[in-house]
Amino acid sequence: MNLHVARQISLRGIRRGAAGLLPVFLMVLIVAALGGGAWWWTTQGAQEKTTDAILHEVGRRDFRLDITERGEIKSGGVTEVRSLVKAKNTTGMSILRIVPEGTEVKEGDFLVELDSSAMKEELTTQKINYNTAKALMVEAQNLYETAIIAKREYLEGTYVQERQIIESEVFVAEENLNRAKEYYAYSKKLAAKGYVNELQLEADRFAVEKSEKELAAAHTKLKVLDEFTKAKMVKQFESDIATTEARWESAKNSFELEDTKVAEIQDQIDKCTITAPREGTVVFAHDRDRGGESSVIIQEGSVIRERQVIIQLPDPSSMEVELTINESLIQFLKKGMPARIVPVGFGGEVLRGEVLKINQYAEPTGWRKANVKEYKATVSVEKPPLGLRPGMTASVTVMCEEINDAMQVPVQAVYSHGNQFYCFVYQAGQWEARPVVTGPTNDKFYVIESGLDVADRVAMNPRTLLDKVQLPKIAPERQQRAVAQSPLAEAEKPTTTDVNTARKPTATDENAGG
Repeated sequence: MNLHVARQISLRGIRRGAAGLLPVFLMVLIVAALGGGAWWWTTQGAQEKTTDAILHEVGRRDFRLDITERGEIKSGGVTEVRSLVKAKNTTGMSILRIVPEGTEVKEGDFLVELDSSAMKEELTTQKINYNTAKALMVEAQNLYETAIIAKREYLEGTYVQERQIIESEVFVAEENLNRAKEYYAYSKKLAAKGYVNELQLEADRFAVEKSEKELAAAHTKLKVLDEFTKAKMVKQFESDIATTEARWESAKNSFELEDTKVAEIQDQIDKCTITAPREGTVVFAHDRDRGGESSVIIQEGSVIRERQVIIQLPDPSSMEVELTINESLIQFLKKGMPARIVPVGFGGEVLRGEVLKINQYAEPTGWRKANVKEYKATVSVEKPPLGLRPGMTASVTVMCEEINDAMQVPVQAVYSHGNQFYCFVYQAGQWEARPVVTGPTNDKFYVIESGLDVADRVAMNPRTLLDKVQLPKIAPERQQRAVAQSPLAEAEKPTTTDVNTARKPTATDENAGG
């Protein structure tokens, strides 16, 4: 009993002693924490005062350069339906009827009807001109054929008839002359015998002379007919033939011209009704200006220019994405590079593709982007799924470059001075402007090919340390010039970029440019 009481008393004493030491122990802990905090604050403050910089320790890690842009999905095998109606000094033709967008059509199905009322009125006027030209042509043809008949009539009819008449006159004159000569010879015999007086003989001699003159006149008349009248008449008829033939040819040309105009107007009227050249899904070809805004909306009442695309019939088995790449990034893009494609509103499905084409020349820009140059690039879509339609927006990430275990520093730590890049290295309380050779960048990190070592500490704010380092002197006009990343393009000011991807010019030129 006494032993039990003794134990109870001993335990109570120990508890009282522990309760007394607890405040002392807590006080020691508080003093130690305050002392450690003061030491850390003093040390850190001394370092900041010494370095006056935010330091980054150089290390190695895997580097990846991706270019991510949004683009528009298009068909690689699209058939364009254009307006083939000539404008004829007008702004274009209005759409009267058009099939709804998204309609499935087959070859020969109706697509668009353009307003042809003005051309129908023109066709009526042209038909009048056509009939007038036809009448003139028929009249000229008749005159030509009449001239040919007139010549033939003269040569084979009138001329022959006149010659026969003159030949008859020659024959009669010759007969009269022979008879007169016989009478005169007989009269001379009778006069020698005294049967005919001198007066009668003189009359017979006069008759001979008269017959000779009549025969000579008949021969002259025949000669005039053959050598002069005939030649003159033939020349006149040939002139009439040539003149009427020329008029007929002119009338024929005029008629053919009017006929061609009628056919052309009729053809233009027929082209106002457009049908599908093949089967497909109707997609309206809205026209966009250089600013990307729609300048022409395809709908009923819209005015369509000559050769303007109205409807597109895409091939669903061949799809691609058209991107616009900034000129500072186009140097990293190569044909054949793999790409990930995520169509917007398609459930987040990731499609595969590759770079098909990169335009060699920059796209035209408007006044809003006069100093920004952009290039078009086309990325294919492998095995396009059902429901993927032209006009959809897609986010495309092109895997440009991947480097394993690459030495990297943040882009803020790289300072450009003249034609050289520098990193400000802090070592043993001293700053050193160390020239570095940079590799590719993804707008977050630069790959350092030479000039730094692992575990080197570089300043993240090199601009504030310019008075603590020595840099070579450069010309004043080059002090504000950024260093080009490659011979292809000068680096430009950065804009917003996707996380872990490169979309715009590097930030080095803005954050570290001298």
